[in-house]
Amino acid sequence: MKRRAFLSMGAVLPAMAGVPIDIASIKSRGTKKVEIAYKSIHSKPNGLQATPEGLWQLDESRDNFVSLVNFADGKLIREFQATGANGPSGLTVDGNNVMWINSSDNSMIFACNHQEGKITAKYWAPGAGRTYRVKGDARPAQSPLPPAFPVPTAATKAGPTAGRANALPYGQLPLDATSGAGGLGGQGMEHRDGLLYISTMASRRLYVLDPKAWEVQAMWQLTGNRSHGLGWEDDTLWVADTNLRAFFRHDRKTGNVLEKIQLTEKDPVIHGVTVHDGYLWYCDVQGYICNFKL
Repeated sequence: MKRRAFLSMGAVLPAMAGVPIDIASIKSRGTKKVEIAYKSIHSKPNGLQATPEGLWQLDESRDNFVSLVNFADGKLIREFQATGANGPSGLTVDGNNVMWINSSDNSMIFACNHQEGKITAKYWAPGAGRTYRVKGDARPAQSPLPPAFPVPTAATKAGPTAGRANALPYGQLPLDATSGAGGLGGQGMEHRDGLLYISTMASRRLYVLDPKAWEVQAMWQLTGNRSHGLGWEDDTLWVADTNLRAFFRHDRKTGNVLEKIQLTEKDPVIHGVTVHDGYLWYCDVQGYICNFKL
């Protein structure tokens, strides 16, 4: 293999094959002046999402409020509670106006109506302690042998059909479920072209997920140990890392890190993230909504 081809191939490895990312080598977009736009509606904001209606704020305190506010002044438009969520972190509204919420501390993902907040489905989160399907995986192996012992009539098989007529689709949980895959679930969340993009702190990965099949399409290695909010800039995705106090811009097709924005220890700490009208917005769980121009 020629050296140039080898180096080109190596450039893909940090994002796609688990090779540690050399953060110091990532080019920087330069310093940014962070402004505090206003206080959050509730005390512990942990997720943001820009929509044509306004700015959604997800609160992780006991009551789990999901609040829509005006971008300009932060005044409340409407809100509801994410009942049953545990430590929610990250939300998005997809092209079908379905709101998706990471219920991080019980490793679940909720789908709900974005108008009044009615939960329509629950799922377990990929990368949080449960095996998950990836596009192109081999089909489950089936033994060619007949059972050596009688099969109990109440037995069910794991998988999309689960062996009964009223089985839920693969990945989906009953609406009364209180736990998902076990461990810590997703953090930041975004959507694009029918896919969900979910940053997961436990596995230090971002999962590109087809919510219809609950099938992972791609996985990106992330830079640090506390990935958080996500926000689109054109066809690239900013992924925040709270402990590194930085934002990392990933190529959507390859997952490679293209550049970073580094904040200082004097700036508010990053949690939820979104991008709107040329500005990156983020929240600090102390109760503030911040932004800066990209």
